Amino acid sequence: MPLVLLMAAAALTSGDIVVHSDVSPLITVSGILPASLGDVAGSAQIIGAADFDRMQPITLKDVLRRAPGLQLIEEDALGQKLNVSVRGLNARRSGRTLLLEDGAPLQPAPYADPSAHHYPPLDRLARIEFRKGSGQILFGPQSIGGMINFITAPVPHGLLLSGSATTGGRSFARVQLAAGQGSDSGGVRLDLVDTNSPGIRDAHRSRVGEIAFKAHATFGFGHELTLKAAYLAERSRLTESGLNEVRFATDAYANPFSNDDFVLDRRSGQIVHEWQLARSTSLATQVYYADTFRASYRQTDTSADEMTANPETGCVGAARTAYDTAALCGNKMRPRRFRFWGIEPRLDFGYAFGGFSGALQLGARLHLETSRRQRFNGLTPSARETSPGTLLRDDNIIATDAVALHAQNVLRYGRLSLSTGLRIEDIVTRNRAVVANFIPIDVAARSRQRITMPGAGVTWGSDALTFFIGIHRGFAPTRPDRDVDPLRIASPVRPERSTEIELGLRGKSGDSMSFEATVFNMAVGDLIVEGPLVGGRSGSFVNAGSARHRGLELSGRAAFGRAYATVAYNWLAEAKFTSDVGDAAVGVRGNRIPYAPEHMINFGVGGTTRFGVSGEIGVDYVSRQFANADNRTMINPDGQSGPVPARTLARVALRYAPPNVRWHIYATVENAFDNRFISSRVDGLFAGQRRQWIAGIRLNT
Repeated sequence: MPLVLLMAAAALTSGDIVVHSDVSPLITVSGILPASLGDVAGSAQIIGAADFDRMQPITLKDVLRRAPGLQLIEEDALGQKLNVSVRGLNARRSGRTLLLEDGAPLQPAPYADPSAHHYPPLDRLARIEFRKGSGQILFGPQSIGGMINFITAPVPHGLLLSGSATTGGRSFARVQLAAGQGSDSGGVRLDLVDTNSPGIRDAHRSRVGEIAFKAHATFGFGHELTLKAAYLAERSRLTESGLNEVRFATDAYANPFSNDDFVLDRRSGQIVHEWQLARSTSLATQVYYADTFRASYRQTDTSADEMTANPETGCVGAARTAYDTAALCGNKMRPRRFRFWGIEPRLDFGYAFGGFSGALQLGARLHLETSRRQRFNGLTPSARETSPGTLLRDDNIIATDAVALHAQNVLRYGRLSLSTGLRIEDIVTRNRAVVANFIPIDVAARSRQRITMPGAGVTWGSDALTFFIGIHRGFAPTRPDRDVDPLRIASPVRPERSTEIELGLRGKSGDSMSFEATVFNMAVGDLIVEGPLVGGRSGSFVNAGSARHRGLELSGRAAFGRAYATVAYNWLAEAKFTSDVGDAAVGVRGNRIPYAPEHMINFGVGGTTRFGVSGEIGVDYVSRQFANADNRTMINPDGQSGPVPARTLARVALRYAPPNVRWHIYATVENAFDNRFISSRVDGLFAGQRRQWIAGIRLNT
């Protein structure tokens, strides 16, 4: 089929990529990487079960640090509040990184509110896939920085009974169970995980539990069906208000806001039907659904909102700058409900003619989501929505309908392959402000965005050594205002857009060595920022300025007999504003992007003995970064301005798995030298994770 006809068809529809799990012959799991990386014209990494065994990580954040180009700004000890930044993009709540689980959206409202507050438990993952480059346009809505796809463990072939029990410092405890049964015709799997962890700061504590069910069945005429359902709950004593400089210097882990809480409940489901129409043609359709409720309860901070200061209880001033009266002041409650569902069919078609061969992927997606964002102000730190005197400050209802068409054609000739792709997004958002700033207004606004994103790439070589180059347009959807001002003319915010180029080389030699080196250039326009940052109104978002990111990423692993070494390095040579960001931020042109360190390196060495003892020692380094767009080096007393110093963390992991037994024991220490470091200055100074150790036992059938 001529290439022009393939691309004409590609403009009409789109698809997702499905790869077969190497764990079980039964299961097909949605992935963002094909089975072979030879055709991938962009940076890609996989961290799998063997890597998990070597690392013995305490939480997911310990794994994600192994991927080049990713920075994590942690808020909690369990890694449920990771702020993931890819190549220097805005890290806040991972809003500029596409998160997937088995190919289905993970964020609570991928279009209207992608702020991530949860991640799947590490104990039930089979591998994690990372992808950047022109192949991103097959996935959405975020397609600027990169994507992370969490692949869950498959249904077993035979009987599965396994479990682990973990204890640790400062009353850390985790219990994990997995059970299942499978055969050639299908099977079922049930996973239970419950983790109770101390927080980073005093009086913090988090408990996260999940129950997940998966079933798989094969039918005649090439049909396969996979069903998934999960329920995750979090109950955390966690504050989002930091410390000032004096308090941090006295006790970096102090917590004047001991009444703050965070609650999350998430129910999700996924159905995947696969139909092998012919030897080289298959049709896969996924239907997914998620219902997320999350609420944060925060003691008053620098805001002068009505009712946060309460003279009757002795509250005077703002709690963040008057810590001694914090326990006397009111709080802000942010209950939010998110629901979405979608359907996505995808057609994979392989073909050959003359000396050419190729693969065409076509598909479409309908995605519908609703969000209800409320905000209450209460009189006391422990007040809740129904407490006496509590007032509704904001009530915002957002509905988003999105249709995506996406496609990719890979044309191969010998060792050369050409990838061409296209993604089209049509997004309609309805934003209704029922209450704004305590005033019932019931005003609605409607906006529509249409985005076309082409991409192309070339690879040359084989799985052993591949050269690649790619270019694509990326975008990040706008986030609706918290309220709609009836006195202002509607001014829809344009989505962020980017043009990205990658040039790289990757290779491997059996199981003993693999590497990837990537040079990238990313130009981002129509940066979306919160209104107050550029002199606008609170609760609004505006377009302001442009930026450029350039750098080098290296990753690799080498084995030497029973020993090995791993490395992931990122040199973000340039991450700067290329224009001033609005009238209120004149002078930032040429400044470095906040929270975009120039250097990051994660290095590990380890090995195993023939007696079943294995171990790994690792180092994670992040260079100095700025907390503010003005690149201020002078430290403000409130802790919110100034640099974030460089930090180096060490880790040690040990494992004993005797030959011919079905159990092993393990122990891990993170931040082994108990270094005190600043994680961020968002809303004040936050300390990073202090030293944490765990030890446990795992049993398998």
